[in-house]
Amino acid sequence: MDAIKLHCVNPWEESFLREEVGGYFAHGVTCEPGTTVLDVGANIGVFSATVYERLDGDVRIYAFEPLPPLHTTLERNAREFFNGRLTALPYGLAAGDAELDFSYFPAATIFSSSRRNQGNVEADRKRVTASIVEMIRQGGLGPALRHVPAPVLRLLVGRQLRVMRKLETHRVSVRPLSAVLDEQGIDRVDLLKVDVEGAELDVLRGVEERHWPLIRQAVVEVEGWRHNRDAICQVFSTHGFTVNAEQGPVQQAADIGMVFAVR
Repeated sequence: MDAIKLHCVNPWEESFLREEVGGYFAHGVTCEPGTTVLDVGANIGVFSATVYERLDGDVRIYAFEPLPPLHTTLERNAREFFNGRLTALPYGLAAGDAELDFSYFPAATIFSSSRRNQGNVEADRKRVTASIVEMIRQGGLGPALRHVPAPVLRLLVGRQLRVMRKLETHRVSVRPLSAVLDEQGIDRVDLLKVDVEGAELDVLRGVEERHWPLIRQAVVEVEGWRHNRDAICQVFSTHGFTVNAEQGPVQQAADIGMVFAVR
């Protein structure tokens, strides 16, 4: 199946996420025809689209996106491109039912989070800058930029990321995953993907013990890697998964990494 040209808020973000999404399929994480996938932190649906394309549409996807501007785009993509195979849910996941304030960055929606606000966004902007500079030095944006001195790259990237200084606050709903599994009648989760900008443990704490056997695989992008990696790995190992944790140089610069869990 050809790649779906999704509707998006910022075209550069779709390209960025397309480059990133291949890293989710490693350490034994696979998708087979007929699978059921939960896309937690779906944004506009790039991960969902990748799975749909790989399986030629033979998949059932539940995509969670609580921010209204992103959910509107996700729902439009679901309606126009997924042939009824994607259910776009207008809330996030957490340890319990709640209403939370989310910071939304219109010019850089992929950094939107309940954990970012005016008080910490400048520190996060510096962290993201360091990550992008490292990606360029690794050749991620082509060979021509690899030889630009790091201080110059930091200046250029930092200027581009000034867009993170403009944010909106949205009050959104979050729910525990177990309540959603019951409500939607989901009797198996072949792949749980979590990318929630720092709220990963909250998502996992919303899974009741009775539902852990339904989950066959999971892949989690972990923010605050040094602080949160071990706790997230332990959640999965305690529930019978084989766990791999991975962090490349670009991720190290951003203090993020990936946790892969398979049975």
